[in-house]
Amino acid sequence: MSDKSSTTETAKETIARLRANRQQRSEVATEVPQRHQSQNILEAQTKQGAKRASKQSGGVSTVERKRAIHAITQRLLHGELTQGQALKTLRVEVLGLTQDQYANLVKVSRKTLSDVENDRGSYKTDILNRLFKPFGLKVGIVPISTSVTWLL
Repeated sequence: MSDKSSTTETAKETIARLRANRQQRSEVATEVPQRHQSQNILEAQTKQGAKRASKQSGGVSTVERKRAIHAITQRLLHGELTQGQALKTLRVEVLGLTQDQYANLVKVSRKTLSDVENDRGSYKTDILNRLFKPFGLKVGIVPISTSVTWLL
């Protein structure tokens, strides 16, 4: 077996690792309320700038993941993030996966994922839906005015 195949994680192994991380994190009680913690994480990420996924980056608990997805979706709807920035933030912060791992998981090429995250090119709805599906999101019609998003 080559070194490359021994260090590459399959989608099933990634999911198993994420579930194990989630279980560990759910067993640990935190002192900071969950809502404020996810907001603080997002604010810290914005101050730090771009963040990369690494082997050391872990997943988040189910509650934290849902709150982070909601917060990122709201920022996207309010025009604070582009679609690509939102996808990258979700991939790195919610799942903690590299581009290669996530591309394998959603069955797209790493180049396609990179292009979407960097807001290059225009892709069909089915490709974008495949990229956002792990987060319970899909592409749709969005209000032009941010004043309408308060309903969401």
